[in-house]
Amino acid sequence: MRFIHTGDIHLGATPEGDKAWAGERGEEIWATFERLIKRIKIDPVDLLLIAGDLFNRQPLLKELKEVNYLFSTIPDTKVVIIAGNHDYIKTGSFYNEFQWEDNVTFILDDEIKRVDLDKLNVTVYGMSYHTREIRDALLDRVRPVDDSRINILLGHGGDEKHIPINKRLMSISGFDYIAMGHIHKPEVDEYNRFGYCGALEPIDKGDIGNRGYIYGEITKDRLDVELVPFAKRTYKVIKYELDEDITNLKLRHDIEDIIEDRGVDDMYRIVIKGFRDPDFTVDKIALMDVGNIVDIKDKSEPDYDFDQLMIDNKDNILGMFIREFSVDEKDKKALYYGTKALMDAVEEKR
Repeated sequence: MRFIHTGDIHLGATPEGDKAWAGERGEEIWATFERLIKRIKIDPVDLLLIAGDLFNRQPLLKELKEVNYLFSTIPDTKVVIIAGNHDYIKTGSFYNEFQWEDNVTFILDDEIKRVDLDKLNVTVYGMSYHTREIRDALLDRVRPVDDSRINILLGHGGDEKHIPINKRLMSISGFDYIAMGHIHKPEVDEYNRFGYCGALEPIDKGDIGNRGYIYGEITKDRLDVELVPFAKRTYKVIKYELDEDITNLKLRHDIEDIIEDRGVDDMYRIVIKGFRDPDFTVDKIALMDVGNIVDIKDKSEPDYDFDQLMIDNKDNILGMFIREFSVDEKDKKALYYGTKALMDAVEEKR
């Protein structure tokens, strides 16, 4: 039996909402989901598992109709869906009364329910969120009933506020595969029995690295799974080491070259390190215009010669300040900022 395990698709999300490309990112999330369904249409699988957060918030009726149409294009693939903490089933939710295609089962229950797919000899166990948070470990002690079937647990959670889990307990639960959502970083355990599919498209700047879905082939005797990169864009980190000769033009040109080399469509977090001329300040505003940059962290330090500064200022407040703060490594940031402020004040008096 061939299956795809996905989740955390977050239709309706617009990552980087304050950036010029935010609208494009929202459209790309829909486009990537559509592209996944088209892939299944071309290369069918028996089962599509969606482990919660299909939507980033309560879906509109017209959006459910669009998704349902896509499912209608893969009629030979069984689809099983649960709601996660973002698209939880609240009073008045369109999920409650929606009529899905015959190949789709949406588990509306807030307690574990069995879905028997007899033609596949598969039983899927799952439940949906009806509140934003579930602090009880509802999945740890779920056990399959019929060992003769391929048993899959479909879940969403894994942190303190969203169905905390004990991986050890789940690993001995007797399920042939545990398909999890909520954690956006993809992960498969060493036995290939427990998997987080991760987000289909990266949703947050913390979603560093490849994102996609899990493809699997399973029988009662064998399970093979693999992570399939599928996202249009990827969040990447650029670590740039400054030196005392750096200028803002050189920094900008170097970052442009790195982005050109690593992919102009991807999104970047810039981390700047190293020692710089004390008079140099990173121009973050100019740097943000270089490409799809979502975050800049300047961890560089001014290259002060503190020993010489203490000698030259042994009888004034600057020398006293350096002696006081250079003792404790924890006060490093205060030492740098304070030294600059005092030196600027001395310069103004001249």
